[in-house]
Amino acid sequence: MQSILSKIIVVLFLVSCIGCSYIADSIEAELTNRAHFSIDAYYDSGSVIISWDANPDYDSFAGYEIYMTGDVNDEFSEMIVVGAYYNIGSSSYFQQDGTLDNPSTSHFIHSNLPSLGIYFYRVGVIEWDERDYNNDGEDEKKPDFPDESVYKSYTHIEKISGSAMVEIF
Repeated sequence: MQSILSKIIVVLFLVSCIGCSYIADSIEAELTNRAHFSIDAYYDSGSVIISWDANPDYDSFAGYEIYMTGDVNDEFSEMIVVGAYYNIGSSSYFQQDGTLDNPSTSHFIHSNLPSLGIYFYRVGVIEWDERDYNNDGEDEKKPDFPDESVYKSYTHIEKISGSAMVEIF
């Protein structure tokens, strides 16, 4: 209990001294295990440009997924996938992007935008479940030949970013 109280006091002090999103997200990640890295997002000429620095685990990395919600009062409500390597989105705002399966990717341009308004974006780091993909009796960190159905069945969100608010005008 003493440790938690001291962490809260340190967090409050740091947040009051430093308004940087990265610091706030890092602290929040330690306390809530939710935000693991920060993102930047802004609207420019009909697109939202999102950038991040997530440092994924290359051995089990499956891809990045980009999420969006329009509820300004609850950033977690109705979060939808708007970007991924595989065609997993069901909304008209979804874009399939062949670079999102590369762990070195650090940005995404969202051009299938909704109507004018304020939206929150997040980036998820997706990892493969450790399992026996090649039926040799031993678990592997990822399949040798992944496809969309294997991706949908055997992945999980390993890390998720803090949110970035964007006004589309």
